[in-house]
Amino acid sequence: MSLPSAEEQLSFLDHVQRLFEEGEFVATYKFALLLAITELAVERGTDSSDALELPLDAIADKFLELYWPQVMPYKGGVESGILVQSTGKQAAVVTLLQGIRNKFGTLPKARASKDWRSAVGRTVSLLQVMPLWRLQILRRQKVEFLYEAGPNASIRLLPGVMYNLRRFSGLLQQLVRAAWAGHIRENPKNTPIIGEASDLEQVLFGSDRSSLLAARPVLREIQSDTCFYCQGALRNTGEVDHFIPWARYPRDLGQNFVLAHKSCNGDKRDLLAAVPHLANWRDRNVKNSAVLKNELGDHFVCDETTMLRVAQWSYSQAYATGAQSWFAPKQVIPLTPEFRDILS
Repeated sequence: MSLPSAEEQLSFLDHVQRLFEEGEFVATYKFALLLAITELAVERGTDSSDALELPLDAIADKFLELYWPQVMPYKGGVESGILVQSTGKQAAVVTLLQGIRNKFGTLPKARASKDWRSAVGRTVSLLQVMPLWRLQILRRQKVEFLYEAGPNASIRLLPGVMYNLRRFSGLLQQLVRAAWAGHIRENPKNTPIIGEASDLEQVLFGSDRSSLLAARPVLREIQSDTCFYCQGALRNTGEVDHFIPWARYPRDLGQNFVLAHKSCNGDKRDLLAAVPHLANWRDRNVKNSAVLKNELGDHFVCDETTMLRVAQWSYSQAYATGAQSWFAPKQVIPLTPEFRDILS
């Protein structure tokens, strides 16, 4: 099957725009659902026009993961509290996750529990009743442009949708996060909690920088207290960097962390690292697979298969668009096709 044409890709984006303009958002569930299927297309899909079946329990698991950081109290105004995700009473998924987070503390511990499996089952039921069949309702008209019902408790992304979700993942992430934060900010119930705070989107969707401190001792030991990128001595300093930038894949996977000088990390920012760094990163993850999982597994999700697929997607997308890659401070170079062999 040939890839979606330029006209078909534009039509897809037109429908996404209609979703934001004409869709009715009483709660934030539809935002979470759109992000969930986008991330699953990245993690499980391929750059083809094929359809993709997504089990509802996988969508529910991703759904809960998206809400996980949002069940912590926030204070930007005169009060502190859990942000309300609905124009009515608090969204059920938030109430569900509060108890789990209070009990287990970290996402990996929660996901390994019976409580999480139960929460996934309840979230599947919630998805079936509410957002799953309402996301594609635009001004009371059903416009099936993303998925259809699949067999065995699943949905089936329509031909071309998987490719478009992967192709425009970065754009969709930005649109959804901004709209989600706007929905929360506009809810009068949240006004005393948010106040005039300007960091709402970062709090809702950003990486918890304080939690990344748990990774530093492990990475320092693996890297012999040297910067991952320039190999200069860290001397017990350094910042935890997302090797595949957070802007491209906003998840804290243990295999994605490296320790780097502040200057290297700050200059690299949202660029993909050049092929020599990619080779070192891949080699590091293979050689230290057990250490990363054992030492970081209580604090962060560690998933080698997903991390590899995300890296393959990130580099393939960047190469297809002629992106530059980061080699050293103030030095970027064209991304070369050797990444394919490294990530095979």
